[in-house]
Amino acid sequence: MITLIGRSNVGKSTLFNVLTNNKLSLVNNYAGFTSDYICGYIKINSITTMVVDTGSICNNNNINSLEYKITQQSISLLKYTTVILFVVDGTVEITNDDIYIAKIVKSLKKEVIIVVNKIDIADSDVMVNKFYSLGVSSALCKVSAINRNIQQLLSLLVLMSNKYGNELITCINNSNINKIKIFIFGQSNVGKSTLVNKLLNKYRVLVSSKSGTTRNNITSNIIYNNYNYEITDSVGVNKNNFFFRNKKYLNITNITKIIFNYIKYTNIILYIICLIDKKISHYDLSLIRLIVKKNIPVVIIINKCDIYYNDLNEIKSNVINQLNFVKFIKIMFISALYDQKFSNLFNLINKINKLNNLKFKTKYINSILYNAVKKYPPIYKNKLIKLKYAYISNYNPIVINIHGKRTLYLKKSYKKYLINYFQHTLNIFGSSIYIKIIDNK
Repeated sequence: MITLIGRSNVGKSTLFNVLTNNKLSLVNNYAGFTSDYICGYIKINSITTMVVDTGSICNNNNINSLEYKITQQSISLLKYTTVILFVVDGTVEITNDDIYIAKIVKSLKKEVIIVVNKIDIADSDVMVNKFYSLGVSSALCKVSAINRNIQQLLSLLVLMSNKYGNELITCINNSNINKIKIFIFGQSNVGKSTLVNKLLNKYRVLVSSKSGTTRNNITSNIIYNNYNYEITDSVGVNKNNFFFRNKKYLNITNITKIIFNYIKYTNIILYIICLIDKKISHYDLSLIRLIVKKNIPVVIIINKCDIYYNDLNEIKSNVINQLNFVKFIKIMFISALYDQKFSNLFNLINKINKLNNLKFKTKYINSILYNAVKKYPPIYKNKLIKLKYAYISNYNPIVINIHGKRTLYLKKSYKKYLINYFQHTLNIFGSSIYIKIIDNK
């Protein structure tokens, strides 16, 4: 494993994205932007190894601060690494945080490469050589990650692969067989990271009362009851975070680019809500409508219910009324902080995933249509609208084609009736069924 460490704003995330040839780690000029560590892969000399981008390390002794938690998480990863890339900023003098990190690295007795970043000029030996005084490595590497001038670093990593080949090899399980991909979504500070840690049964994602602690989408894997789950904790979205400071970013197009491009391959979304005045906010309702339109199965989770323990019945009534437009969606009321068992949630996820992958015979679909029409015949101007036969034309989401005569006169209310009838009879929940009416003239 190769781990990138360093103080804030030295270019670790930019370098990580270049090495992994990806954009897994978000880059921002804001100092200390990366909080949780991000994992990627690089192939060196036919050896595939993991590369880890860590949060900024700083000399902060306040155990309650977010910076202290980020530092401790980053340091804890170093004991598992083979090669440390200690990233520094070559355009400034050595800082106290650089010295603090150097002391930590020395005590570990690991292979270290000091990566002097942001060096874009040819005559820069003086700017680079000063970092020898840190005394942690005999190898200094001058790079400019933005310009991708990292050939020297790659050459050093090739040498490391020759020396530590077996230690660097990382087994990658690319198989998606029986893997259920779960995306945790919602506004900032609603308890997404706490829920993820509970589901994983470990402290994987940093948790803080500070809004916007999670700044990258963090993906982890877990095997539970012989099922393989891939759980992603997402960046919180709301009107006050860096995605939506301007009103123009609140349209469907921009939200789709930022969030929905990431989740289009997911199996199920857990949308987490923290109630305001015992009700769901209008912003949450808008985001739920967007998810439903994207045809991705979803479970609504009302978190922090311990706060409203005495008013839980009133809250359930309010929530059900507000979500009346998505009756097929399951709602769970939990406290991610205090609840200990989440087997019910895993069971619900498995059931939704299974139902959304079932295949139905055309004969069965036609029998449902027959019963629906028999129970409530479609009539226009005292004449029967004939619905002849139906079949499923698409799965995930389920699209049912219904052929008939005079279907142009079919009211929207009847189409909605058919959708609800099929949804109820097929026992599909989590995502909506769609019906396409085809008129045979």
